[in-house]
Amino acid sequence: MPRVEYTNFFKAGVLGVYKRLADGHATNFVQSRPRLADITDWLSSPRREAAILAFRESAYSKKPGRVVKRVSKYVRPAFDVVHLAQWDKVMKAVFAVRLASVRETDVFAMHADEEKVFSERSVIISDLLLLSASNDFSAKISISANISHHTISRLLERGASNPELIEGDVLEILQQARALRDFLSSRSDHSLTKLKDGMTYDLIVPYRDGALILRTLRINAAQQSFFSSPMPVFSVRTYLDKSMLSDRQYARMEGFRLSRDPLISNDDCQHTLAWLKKNAEETDPRRRLVVE
Repeated sequence: MPRVEYTNFFKAGVLGVYKRLADGHATNFVQSRPRLADITDWLSSPRREAAILAFRESAYSKKPGRVVKRVSKYVRPAFDVVHLAQWDKVMKAVFAVRLASVRETDVFAMHADEEKVFSERSVIISDLLLLSASNDFSAKISISANISHHTISRLLERGASNPELIEGDVLEILQQARALRDFLSSRSDHSLTKLKDGMTYDLIVPYRDGALILRTLRINAAQQSFFSSPMPVFSVRTYLDKSMLSDRQYARMEGFRLSRDPLISNDDCQHTLAWLKKNAEETDPRRRLVVE
């Protein structure tokens, strides 16, 4: 069915029946994703060690050859296939990306204690990186962004997506959230912004004709190996269409641009840092959004 037909259908979201329909599609999407448990189980399985061994053996080759095929068969079911990131004298690396569902995501505030704020259904983006550089090998899994069931439902209800396109749209959103979070975490001078360790912030990021609300949170704190302390997970909390945005929110978003080039210019760096400082607002992690 064409996108416009779904869009018109879900635009009537003020009626409870359409909200329930959007919620149902969101639930189906979350439940259709592989489980996060598939990844955590793989971490302690012989298949993880086999994948690392296959990569180490391949890394001695000058050309990538069959490395993708060799490693991919051992990363399942946690990941589907690995992709070639770089293969030269300086560095050899492969990566994999997976959207996974978490039926009950425990959400924690950014301060040091382990006080749980709430639990929710969500989809996370998980990244696997196998890397060889200067005869050193490393294998890393990271989770840097998630999107709540609530947000997926609002994307559908408010016409920003449809059931046929939601998987690609969620991937795009989580990649953008990850890029923003990873950009911040990779800058040694990120303290130039007002983002401080142990604080929770809301960001508003333009998306389609509206905006996404992102919040800095910690999720599933028991899985400490997933997270690079003290950087938070960027959690996508809701989608607002243009009719719901205030002049002040538009002002906060003005000038947004995010380079995904690995070689970021100093101008781009300073621009993004200044945008983050203008955009981010400290919040209580327990506070519900006024407009959801």
